[in-house]
Amino acid sequence: MADDDYDDDPDEHYRPRGRGVKYDEDGNEITSNDTLLALFAHLGLIVGVFIVPLIIFLVTRQKSPYVARHAKAALNYSITYLMVVFGWYAVAALIGFIVYAVGQNGIAGFVTGYILAILGALAAGISTIVFAIMGAVAAGTAKPFRYPICITFIS
Repeated sequence: MADDDYDDDPDEHYRPRGRGVKYDEDGNEITSNDTLLALFAHLGLIVGVFIVPLIIFLVTRQKSPYVARHAKAALNYSITYLMVVFGWYAVAALIGFIVYAVGQNGIAGFVTGYILAILGALAAGISTIVFAIMGAVAAGTAKPFRYPICITFIS
């Protein structure tokens, strides 16, 4: 066998036995680093709301379309989440003021608004944890993921 029969890098086409190569929907190869970053973009919602997906998106948007897609999905969800939470807080405060106005009891209005705000935040927090885990599982298995309740701000 002549030396010119070998490529420049003999390990370039080496694939460990039993491990298949993963590809995204555009046909680009997904490395383990891509999978890990996409997974962190989703799980980052639990820790840093929109900061972690934003950093991952800004760092990888030119390098890996797969990671950028997952980071954009997490970022869009975090923006939607913040809008819903702040909107719910406004509604809870409005209901608290209405209860105060009707009953002329400041404590009842405060407690009503506070309980509604806490219940809304709890529901939003639990849904974020569930959706982030669903996104992380999809990213770990190299599948596309779209959050069920999400407005697309960044396309």
